[in-house]
Amino acid sequence: MRYWINRRARELSLRFMYSIDIDDQDSLDAIKNINLDINNFWDSNPVVNYYMLKKMIIAEKEMVVVGCSLLKSGKVFLRVIKIDIFNKIISKATDSRNFKNFLKIYNANERIKSNDSNYYELLRDIFDNSKKIITKNIIKDKATEIINGCLKNIKPIDDQIDQTTKNWKLSRINSIDLNILRIAVYEILFSKGIPAPISIKEAIVLALKYSSDESCSFINGILDTISKRALQ
Repeated sequence: MRYWINRRARELSLRFMYSIDIDDQDSLDAIKNINLDINNFWDSNPVVNYYMLKKMIIAEKEMVVVGCSLLKSGKVFLRVIKIDIFNKIISKATDSRNFKNFLKIYNANERIKSNDSNYYELLRDIFDNSKKIITKNIIKDKATEIINGCLKNIKPIDDQIDQTTKNWKLSRINSIDLNILRIAVYEILFSKGIPAPISIKEAIVLALKYSSDESCSFINGILDTISKRALQ
């Protein structure tokens, strides 16, 4: 669960970093109110639906999130059910994959196009066997931590990248790849508890999704060098 949360947080951090398009420390200093930009970003990029149908450990029991909504307080309301009960209920559906899609659509308050009336009966069974909890918006909190960490340390982060690329200036690196590198370098140098190989692997995952195969090799080489240098 922790790795999944961190992966979603990195993805959202990348979207934010790309949206403000920071070239260097000077362009960051030119932004009048970065906190306002961050708040505006979260207003237009809600993360609540990332929780849907994910497994969580609650009170040492494996649970499945079957409903969620964002509260005015900024916290998240979750409806959770024990995984064994959830699996037993969805096994009664004629098509379990279809039923899972039904749950997501139902939770998002979108119009449901389904002729399977059995789904509503199964939905009632899930609700009857579920419980409600209110928790922190952990993905948003983690992403905000990454964003602030990158911005606070952008000069030493960029210096590390610049030293490693040598004849390849930062201005020649496309914005997506540069911000993927920044997030990973922040984790390697300044964030505790995440092994460097994990940060490198997750950077490659981001590159595969948002950039290109060529970028994966480029990013892997730079981060491998920086992580080895950090251990010296």
